[in-house]
Amino acid sequence: MAGHFVRWTGDPGFSPEGMRIPQDVFNTAQRFADKRRGRFLAARTLLAQLMLRVYGINELPPLITKFNGRPAFADSNLPDFSIAYAGNMVGVLLAEEGGRAGLDIEIVRAHSRQTQEQLMQGFTSGEIAWINAQQDFMEAVTQIWTLRQSILKLTGEGESGLDSLRLLPGAGRLRSTLYPDVQVVCDAEPTLVWACALSSATQRLHLWEMDNTLQWRPLREVEMSKPNIGPRALRLTSLPNERSAQTEI
Repeated sequence: MAGHFVRWTGDPGFSPEGMRIPQDVFNTAQRFADKRRGRFLAARTLLAQLMLRVYGINELPPLITKFNGRPAFADSNLPDFSIAYAGNMVGVLLAEEGGRAGLDIEIVRAHSRQTQEQLMQGFTSGEIAWINAQQDFMEAVTQIWTLRQSILKLTGEGESGLDSLRLLPGAGRLRSTLYPDVQVVCDAEPTLVWACALSSATQRLHLWEMDNTLQWRPLREVEMSKPNIGPRALRLTSLPNERSAQTEI
């Protein structure tokens, strides 16, 4: 069981040819302002290319919008996915075999120190202790925020689910009362932090990048069970049961 995370920076100028997107998606996009239109089409192009690459489906299947605003395939037998935006970057995470997906991307220094401190007001003491132990305060705050947002997108609760989530980054653990079967991988790059939340049975995470000519470039493959997946990366897994979660938190 694997997850697939593909990202795309830049606007290729969007032409229907080669995008594998139905015409109705382009028609919908015409109602949006330029920036939103570009993001909307880029996300669906990435998703269409993923469906071709992973499942051999030649055109993007019909989509719906759930009650919480989250897009999904109309056919419930098709895989779960999550979309995220940050600056000029668009990302899509696809989960295989009935798994769930939640993706968040953040620019490390997009917010002021004051804004970062405001974000910390909703963090737990364990999360704040981990942040204070890191060398780069702003990067550490962004990592915790991104981890939280990816899990909340997986559960579909968004900001209303903040109280349902506790992270123990120092111990590599988390607790979600809404979705207890989850793991999340987060990595900090020079200017970007990304986090992919997936079902705990997911064994591998494939990372890809697509350029303006729709060419794919593999970045790396993350073995989810390995303890050390990168010098600035974090992997958190669900606590084994509620009793131990209450004890540790």
